[in-house]
Amino acid sequence: MPKKKKKKTKKKSKKKTFSKNKRRRTIKKNKQRSRKIKRNKKIRIKIKKKKKIKKKKKIKHLKKPHFFEKLKFKFQDYIRKIKIKFYIYFEKLKIKRTKKNIIKLEKLIKLERKFAEQKIKNRDKFRIQLVKDIKNEERKKIYRLKDHLWSLGDRFSNIRARYKQYRQNIRNEKLAELEIRRQNREEARVVLEAEKAENALKQKLVERLERFSRNMKSIVFQINKRYITKKRAPLRFVDNITESGECLIKNDDAPTDKDYLILLYVEGEDVSQRLNNPICLDDKTDIGYPKNFQPQNIFDASDYIIDRLAIMFDKERKLKK
Repeated sequence: MPKKKKKKTKKKSKKKTFSKNKRRRTIKKNKQRSRKIKRNKKIRIKIKKKKKIKKKKKIKHLKKPHFFEKLKFKFQDYIRKIKIKFYIYFEKLKIKRTKKNIIKLEKLIKLERKFAEQKIKNRDKFRIQLVKDIKNEERKKIYRLKDHLWSLGDRFSNIRARYKQYRQNIRNEKLAELEIRRQNREEARVVLEAEKAENALKQKLVERLERFSRNMKSIVFQINKRYITKKRAPLRFVDNITESGECLIKNDDAPTDKDYLILLYVEGEDVSQRLNNPICLDDKTDIGYPKNFQPQNIFDASDYIIDRLAIMFDKERKLKK
């Protein structure tokens, strides 16, 4: 227990010393501030006194000017007054001159206006006189030409008649040209309609023959693929239905289309006749008459073609043996 009491006393002593030191410092600082304030006051008072002394000296100097200085001031005032008088005098002279110039300009403007008005009046008079003279001359010319025109009346009538005839001829020519154009248009329309009708008939014929041509093409393809030997030339199918309405089968080494084996065509001079006539098959493998088929007998025609080609291949084999 006694140890703990000692510790407490030490702490209290330390706190007391710190507080005393702090008070001393604050007292010192306050004293220093008060001294500075007093010094600054003294310095300000001294400066004010010096300024007052200087002002008093200046006022004394101004109150008691020198004699020569007074003379200078008076002389300067006199010169200024003279200068002002001269300036006013010169300005008045300038104003008088400007007034005189303005009066002269006004007079000149009035004279110019009078001269311009007089010019305009003279021009109007001259124009009126010219118009009168021209009218009088034209009247005289008209009176002179009246007698001359009476003699030229027959000539004018002939010229008018010729001009009317010329206009009528031009109108007739234009009407004839328009009539020719109309006829040409009608002819062209008729030709176009005929071409359209012919093309429609051709298309019908092509559609009619296309079935047979497809069968012939498939027959040629199958024969070339399966039955023809390497030494023999293959068959070739030529389709000319859209151009001439024909299609044919020939050997590949044949020089022209005339050396065909089988030819499919339709007899007739026109497309309309060909549509009504039956389909013909011309066979050069066996010289004979061409055989006719109806459009419905497609399979009969294909069987006939296969039979004729098979007979031809048999004959060729026999000849080789």
